[in-house]
Amino acid sequence: MGDLLVDEFYAARNLLYLGAHQQALEALAGHTHLSAEREAEKRSLQYRALLAQGNAQAVLDAVPAGASEPAQQVLRQLALVVRAGAALADEDRARAAAQVEALAGSGAVLGGSLAAVAAQLLLAVGDTEAALRILALYPRNVECMCTMAAAYLGINRRDLAQKVVAQTREWCEDAPVAQLAEAWTGLAAAGAKRAEALYIYEELAQASPHARLQMPLAVCRMHMGQFPEAHALLLEALEKDPQAPDVLANLVVCASHAALPADARSEHLAQLRLAAPAHPLVAELDAKSAEFDAAAAKLA
Repeated sequence: MGDLLVDEFYAARNLLYLGAHQQALEALAGHTHLSAEREAEKRSLQYRALLAQGNAQAVLDAVPAGASEPAQQVLRQLALVVRAGAALADEDRARAAAQVEALAGSGAVLGGSLAAVAAQLLLAVGDTEAALRILALYPRNVECMCTMAAAYLGINRRDLAQKVVAQTREWCEDAPVAQLAEAWTGLAAAGAKRAEALYIYEELAQASPHARLQMPLAVCRMHMGQFPEAHALLLEALEKDPQAPDVLANLVVCASHAALPADARSEHLAQLRLAAPAHPLVAELDAKSAEFDAAAAKLA
């Protein structure tokens, strides 16, 4: 993404990174009379914004199963993964990963941003090693490097994530996605680094009024023990997206620590079960409940 700082889609990309997906779609719609290459890039960004909104079916409707362009093949596979969610079968998971790896290894020119999307798909299906291999091909693309940092954080290698972020900030300091990556690594650390992450999110939120950063701001507040403030931010995020699973999950956690009435936590958990019954928090709570019931039965 080193060249993205000067292209006409720069503003739309930043809106996409900052969670303002509808605004990104509106910004992209304003670009007309493009070359065939730029029109294809515009469509890819539009599909990414739709996927970020959870509208995988719109992408599947727009991209045929036999699409010949590598970009469309990658985005269609990602749409299938997003639509299936936690219900994605193991064989479909393996098929999606194999197809994306084959594209990357066939010499198809994905480009840095699309390589980052391909890596995100591989991360979603649990193939971190393959994702890192693709990302390593684009060491001067800020989106790829920030996706690499996220991949390292996902396997608890904060040291490697911090190294990638530090190297990236040397040549791409001001890009919002690079600032986000620095905030991610700071949040994964302790002490003053979490306060620095909070500052970065606040600066980004002030710079872009459409940014949807209430949830990461709330997570920072929770890590700093500021649960009432976090709860207010999460409620604000929920107003903007009432079905957002991760917002609901964080509300469950926050309610458990913020000395809120027990029915508040129960209400948020019930909402989460309806919105995302396979969410990791739901699965973990159900597993712990089953363990408790099994232990209680032994003592009965």
